Amino acid sequence: MYLLSTGSAGGFTDADETAVRAVTEAGMAALASDINSSTVSLGPGLLADTRLREALDGPAVPVPDEDGLEGPSLQQVFVQVANEGLLNEYPRMSMAIVDKSGNILARTGLAPELFDELVKMAAMESALDSEEPALLSSTLAGKLHAVKLSRPLTDAAQRRLVTIRAVELGGGSFFRGVVGTRNPAGLVRDGEVLGDAIGGAKHEELIAFATQHMDSIPPEGASGVFMVNDGSSDGRLGSAARVPGPAGKGKSGTLFVVLSSNTLGSTQQDMATALQVALDAGGLKQLNWILVGGLLVISLGLTMYLPHIEYNTPLRRLAKEFNGITEGRQHELYHDTYGGELGLVARSAATAMEALRVSWENELLDSDAQLSDGGAPRRTRSTRSLRAAPRRARSQSHESLSSSQVDADESLPLDTNDRSASQAPSRAVHHEPDAIDLPGASAPPLAPPPAPSTKPPAPAPAFSDEVDPPALALDGDSVSFAGLDAGLEVDGGGEDDRESYYRRIYDEFVETKGACGEPTEGFTYEKFAKKLRKQSDTLLSRADVTDVQFSVYVKDGKAALRAKVVKT
Repeated sequence: MYLLSTGSAGGFTDADETAVRAVTEAGMAALASDINSSTVSLGPGLLADTRLREALDGPAVPVPDEDGLEGPSLQQVFVQVANEGLLNEYPRMSMAIVDKSGNILARTGLAPELFDELVKMAAMESALDSEEPALLSSTLAGKLHAVKLSRPLTDAAQRRLVTIRAVELGGGSFFRGVVGTRNPAGLVRDGEVLGDAIGGAKHEELIAFATQHMDSIPPEGASGVFMVNDGSSDGRLGSAARVPGPAGKGKSGTLFVVLSSNTLGSTQQDMATALQVALDAGGLKQLNWILVGGLLVISLGLTMYLPHIEYNTPLRRLAKEFNGITEGRQHELYHDTYGGELGLVARSAATAMEALRVSWENELLDSDAQLSDGGAPRRTRSTRSLRAAPRRARSQSHESLSSSQVDADESLPLDTNDRSASQAPSRAVHHEPDAIDLPGASAPPLAPPPAPSTKPPAPAPAFSDEVDPPALALDGDSVSFAGLDAGLEVDGGGEDDRESYYRRIYDEFVETKGACGEPTEGFTYEKFAKKLRKQSDTLLSRADVTDVQFSVYVKDGKAALRAKVVKT
């Protein structure tokens, strides 16, 4: 960077100026060569034709012969001789017979009307006054022409043969081969561009340069190099020269303008070139090596320190969030505040923690807690509500349960027979996990305890393993019944208690579905109770099943129902 600062920041160099002037000089030399070698130099040879000589020596108005026929006029003879002599081979030329006063006596060729403009030019008048042949350049009809005047005839009118032809400047010409197409260029006269511009030049740039620097263009040779569009990134170098011959003289002279191929904005050097220029200019001699060494040390330190700050600070914050979760100060990662790879790690960790939480809840719901000997089953709200309802008779299995096996939620008083029944061996029932306490769900009020039974309690049967019945499904509803849990006594409660229990289970299930955001339209109690009756009857038909219990829980964000059997 130091070496680059000692060199040029861009712009045109002396080499660019030299190149522009060289193209201008070469273009002028090519134009001079084209004018000097033009085929108009063949025109004076036409005067050697005897027919033309006789017509020139004869009267201007032909005299009729003996038969009354007039001879050919000078115009007719000149047209015939010119076409046979030159114009059939060089059809782009125009020829005319002009006297000393500029009167056109005869003319023919490609553009004979150009002689009217030619004879009015000061250069043509000077050439007619001279007795020597002349080769001129002239701008006629927006084109540069070569003009050849023969020697005057030895007569009083000093008639001459004048031949003109446009100089070839287009593609394939000698001039275009010399100038090329890399540099924008063109002929300019009186604020107009003659013909086609070269190299895609903009007409306004060529005209602006010629107008601004007309007085700085010498009579011969290329001018100095000047800037067009100065102060802009589109600025170019330019040089101009006057066309050889009379066509380039004066304020209205034709100019050949050449511009640089590059603009000011495109002259920026590549690094290799700029470094080489700085080295060639002795930039290393001015270099402060102590300063360079200090900058290098600082750069290396920042290279190691900045990545350390970029990654370690977010890592420390992420570690603090994990510690906060461990200590219970927050419940989740704020992963949306991280970016890049750390954001990906934070989002992955949050997803993993959520998956572990869901897995733990499912495991807690799907597994039974291991109770110690003599322990009582833990009942859900649905089970407790059913047991609190008045019943006509209690099943033998439930009469054997001890009052000590009732949950703390069931604080209703028990009668004497119930307390004495606690002395007998009790039948164990595998309990389910506590039902999920959904928002807005509330247990039905407890009913008065049932009347004491005078029937002595029967001994409880031995324990047996729990049997998982198949999952329940509701036809036509978006509800799935899975697993087994919670309790229902159907053998001793009667049909009224059974339907009342089904109704409470249905109400709780509908409430749970609503809390989970599930639709409840079309989910009727009749369909729900039909499934419960069918499942209960199927399970109770087994010899070893004495009770079926149901509970509502949430699985995968949806309301679900568990059924659990109590065996003898």
